[in-house]
Amino acid sequence: MKFLLLPQTLHDGEVHCMAISNDSTVLVTGGKDNTINLWNVAQLLDISNLDNDANNKDTRVRIDQLQPLQQIKCQESFMNNIQWIPGSYNSFISTTSKGHVYFHELGFEAKVTSKQIYPFKVEQTGLSPIVDVSISRDGKLVAWSSTDGKLSIYDLQRNTLQELLSPAEDNLVVQRSIAFNGVTNYLTSIGDDTQITLFQYEYDPYTKLYKFRLVNKISKLFSKNPLNVRYKRVSWSPDGELISIPTASKGQTSLISLVSSTKSWTTTASLVGHDLTCEVTKFSRHLYSETRVEENNLYNVIASGGSDGTIAIWNTSKTSPIMVLKHVVDAQIYDIVWTINSSILFCTSKGNLGILRFYPDELGYEVSTNEMNELKAVSVKSMKPMNFRYEYEQVSGNRKTLPPIEYIDQATAIVATGENYKTRETRQTRQAHETKMQVDESEKTTTIEKVDPTITKGQIVPEVVTAATPIEDVKAITTQKEVPDKPSPKLTAKEKEPKSPSTTATSQPQSQPPTQSQPQPNLSKQKITTKDGKRRIQPILISNNGTSATNNSKLTQSQPIPEDGVKSAMEFDPPSYSVSEEFSRSKRARTEEQLPNGNGDITKKPKREMEPVKFIGSVVLNPNVSFAKVRLPTPKIRFGFQLKSKKVGDEFFTLDIKNGSGNEAKPSRVTYFKRDKEIWCDFVPKFVHLACEGSNFWAVATADGEILTYSHISGKRLLPPLILGAPISFLESHGKFLMVVTCIGEMYVWDLELKKIELKTSIASLLELGSKLQETGLTKSDFLTLCAITSQGIPLVTCSNGSGYLYNKNLGIWQTITESWWAFGSHYWDSVDTDKTKAPQSLNMFDEEESIIQLLEQKTNEEIMRKSRSGRGKLYNKISKNMIMKEGFESLENTISISHLENRILCCELLGENKDFHQYFCIYVQRICELGYKAKLYEVCDELLGPIDQDKDSSDVKGWNPKICGLDKRELLKEVIDLCSQYRDSQRVLYHFSKKLGLVEEE
Repeated sequence: MKFLLLPQTLHDGEVHCMAISNDSTVLVTGGKDNTINLWNVAQLLDISNLDNDANNKDTRVRIDQLQPLQQIKCQESFMNNIQWIPGSYNSFISTTSKGHVYFHELGFEAKVTSKQIYPFKVEQTGLSPIVDVSISRDGKLVAWSSTDGKLSIYDLQRNTLQELLSPAEDNLVVQRSIAFNGVTNYLTSIGDDTQITLFQYEYDPYTKLYKFRLVNKISKLFSKNPLNVRYKRVSWSPDGELISIPTASKGQTSLISLVSSTKSWTTTASLVGHDLTCEVTKFSRHLYSETRVEENNLYNVIASGGSDGTIAIWNTSKTSPIMVLKHVVDAQIYDIVWTINSSILFCTSKGNLGILRFYPDELGYEVSTNEMNELKAVSVKSMKPMNFRYEYEQVSGNRKTLPPIEYIDQATAIVATGENYKTRETRQTRQAHETKMQVDESEKTTTIEKVDPTITKGQIVPEVVTAATPIEDVKAITTQKEVPDKPSPKLTAKEKEPKSPSTTATSQPQSQPPTQSQPQPNLSKQKITTKDGKRRIQPILISNNGTSATNNSKLTQSQPIPEDGVKSAMEFDPPSYSVSEEFSRSKRARTEEQLPNGNGDITKKPKREMEPVKFIGSVVLNPNVSFAKVRLPTPKIRFGFQLKSKKVGDEFFTLDIKNGSGNEAKPSRVTYFKRDKEIWCDFVPKFVHLACEGSNFWAVATADGEILTYSHISGKRLLPPLILGAPISFLESHGKFLMVVTCIGEMYVWDLELKKIELKTSIASLLELGSKLQETGLTKSDFLTLCAITSQGIPLVTCSNGSGYLYNKNLGIWQTITESWWAFGSHYWDSVDTDKTKAPQSLNMFDEEESIIQLLEQKTNEEIMRKSRSGRGKLYNKISKNMIMKEGFESLENTISISHLENRILCCELLGENKDFHQYFCIYVQRICELGYKAKLYEVCDELLGPIDQDKDSSDVKGWNPKICGLDKRELLKEVIDLCSQYRDSQRVLYHFSKKLGLVEEE
């Protein structure tokens, strides 16, 4: 171990904060002189690597001449907090003692651009000083605490601000330190009242908002309140399990408490060693083991600093520090930071910067990445869901019911608008907020107003009015509550426990959906009387929610109908990770054979734990899924959904589906309505989760992999149930064709007019399984983002890699329509000429005027932008930087453009896109003439000319067809000659074919 204290006095004698970039290349410091210094970490490490040789004098000169790379001047207040944004290599956040928050971004040549994100008004005064700041692990949320006792959350993407804690005026408690967990969704804060507050948060993908919940308060770690403490910097362990609490105390002893998140927030260890209070703690970025081979005895390494100017290095497997550097500085240690490899420790004090270097393996042997990932998975798994009921939550009222869970969401957050700011709600946010109010309202116990005991006659109809609901809106909310659109208790229980996080699923978030409340009895229909001064409430049956089945089956006017009539928001169950028992047994045998040996080799563990299935007596899981090479997610079972019919006319037709209990006792109901009048109805003793409409049929899919087909008008069964043997992931139709994709990757297309199969294939070849194959278990691969079928029965598929495919029935193979490579290099990418301002988001029902090529290229654009975070300009600039400027790649863009146009023309011919074919063909021939590709031009013209000596209507000569995409080939050739006659290089070729067609006379 080596320690170097730089002799320079930095930031006017007080260095209050520092942070290091995620790649450990730039160190940022801030302090009393209102500036931020950017240091080259490599230069600092080179200076700190001192040896006892003759070069020490030269090195000492270099230390005296050391200067920062860049200095950022801020307002007239010192910088007290700096935090680097996780996942970013050029962005960090800083705060000042006057309450300002800045966003800084590094550019080329260490140039820095700064922007004030709070307050929103640049000249705003009356702010409270910032105490501490922290950034969430996804880099989107910035939390800071101030001296007025508030804990604020700022969303960097939405530019919104909200308060998590706002104390009362008579109970001002400053949150001295805050920290986001780097693995799980937890936020912790420590107040001056010796209380630790724990928040849990999650991101709702449907409302696109974050919501927070206060889950715990801990106050037993402190027996006294330390005085004159400016900072209490807490830290989370790299595996997300432990959090270090400085300035804790037990009696008169100052200590560091380690609280475990996986053990119900109990103290697992107390580190005692500092003479005075310890204000700063920081976990190393790695876990360690005592020996290189065995990784059972794992421990963390913590660095701490306090007011006594002492730095201590702790091993969590021991109660005493492993090394102590006493009085390395003459003042308080303000901040500590580790490098990415945890071999260097930087510390700041009163005007000085210290560098502590450790020899290799001095702290221990670093744990492998696979072991770290497994420990992180344990922390994630131990995290309770947002709707979890804790033991300390007490029942409320006389009905013995739990109070509703209180969330803090972003529905009413403050939005920055430049010059001023105000509370503003978008339409989407407002709808999400209203939905949450309705759910909370249904969870509350219905209250009844007091009744005069002398009144013994009459009937009371109670109404529930909450403080957050205006009185004039009660009627509207009551009407919406009567809609039978809530999940049944059985469905809710089924959806609460997913098997594992989805890896091959269609783009859906990893977070769990918000809990939906169970149906409550309609107390407004109860008869309430008084007898002997006591209130009597007549009981009712709650099996049908106090209403008759007839009322629930009717389609009321207040039921929501999707605007597009086809797609509605749905959630997906993750794909199965179950495998056969033989595979699981062989995997365990291979693992035992490859145990660590004397050479130190360690077996690489599988990415996921498989779920072995014993087929004897198993009636839950289909064996087909356990042996399948492809696993796709399946839609969750909804309580009910509706599809608006696409029939032309003024009539309003709707297919309404209400799921029962999935058995004969309470079957699911499929009803076809004309406005509110029932046309036909069918009962299915299974869960229904998908439905679609064709030209003369309706298709309904059940959860166990059956398809029921009905005629469009009368509801007559067209075919007996189709048994597919696996749950269905996609169900699409167009015209007379019906397409199905099962969760094991099988695709079927049927012609329901002829009642025969059109094709059967698999999508496994589209997911690049060959490059992902591993013998240790299931691995993540590309997933489907869209499935559709054209009016000619051609399946279309897009994947998460940005590629779009069609299935050629003549060749029996999948073919590529679009791919991201053409987006990088083609001049004609996304250049379809269309009059529509907004392309539809789905290919379920094609319009005659829509371009299939355009829709698939837009899907490719979406996937490219989803994967890249640098922006579209920087993304497309890669090819000009890396490829075009190199020798031998001068004609790269032209070659890619020609290949792209040729593929477009061929795909239009297969899909029958006549309009697009003519447009692309004209562009193609003009382009090859510009580039001087005479051989290509001759071959194209020769194909259009055909056998000139034979009659042009005879299509059997050499298999030549006189038409292509509905266009006459020779008429198209005449158009080509007219378009390209201006290009001099191609005139000789065009003149030859003009003579063949008789357009010019021979001399």
